[in-house]
Amino acid sequence: MNQILATENNKNKKKSSGPIAIKPIVRFFAVVIIIFGIILIGEGSYAIYENNSLQDPKNAPKVSISRQNDKAVINVEHNIDISKIVYHWDNGEETVIPIGSNTANETITLLGYDSTLYIMVEDVNGKQSNYAKQYKLNGVDIKKPELETNTVDGNKNMTITAKDNVALKTLIYQWEGEEPVVVNIDGAPAMYEHSIELVPGTRKITITAEDTNGNIEQIEREIIATTAEPNIQVQLLRDGKFYIKVTDEDGVASISINLNGEILSLDNINQKEVQTNELTLREGLNTVSITVTNVSGYTKTQAADIKYPY
Repeated sequence: MNQILATENNKNKKKSSGPIAIKPIVRFFAVVIIIFGIILIGEGSYAIYENNSLQDPKNAPKVSISRQNDKAVINVEHNIDISKIVYHWDNGEETVIPIGSNTANETITLLGYDSTLYIMVEDVNGKQSNYAKQYKLNGVDIKKPELETNTVDGNKNMTITAKDNVALKTLIYQWEGEEPVVVNIDGAPAMYEHSIELVPGTRKITITAEDTNGNIEQIEREIIATTAEPNIQVQLLRDGKFYIKVTDEDGVASISINLNGEILSLDNINQKEVQTNELTLREGLNTVSITVTNVSGYTKTQAADIKYPY
């Protein structure tokens, strides 16, 4: 009887030990599933964050599109580098402009009639932003004025000529280092001339013309102003000798003489009248080339062939 009970107790112990061995396995897989779930949740959260980050207007480039005469002007600013700008008119072909920085300034020639400009900006992460600008140009004047300057050696005045296909509005000129001067034309005919008194010297001037339709042209010129050009005289003497006399109302700065390939230079003269030392001719044909620069920066060259004996 005791043996039977003992045997049954042993069987019961063996049966009860089964479930106890399965618990660690279940616990292990439960932990694995929880960790895997955390990973999936983390990846999903990152994807959501990344997607929201790309859609955030703060991360989109700032694009402005305007018009300057017959050009569309595009300005782009971004918080990361811009890879490229792609544009096309209406259903036309695309043009790709590589950039490689976080700012871009581009000009595109307008078609001259009603059309839409489509622009795509792509950053280095591959994010694309699209923009469109419609231009109503049928019957609109988009031609900018034309500007010319005219100076004559020895003339104290310079003439500025502005031309336009309609009517001019203003003319502005500014010497380097000085305040701008505004000339109100107010719908003058398609050509306007303005005279400016010059000061001897070499200076830069910026000139701007605007027509009544808001089209603008601007040029920059370096003007060499002189009240008179240098006067060069060759004085022949006996025995193959000669000298050179130079006068200039503004003042002579330098003289360079090429006598049969030999160079003689005189610098830092700063006088209104200069006479060189006597020079010697060789027998036969002599070639003399004289270059004079005055204090205003104006240069004049004069050449002569002299045969000796005379």
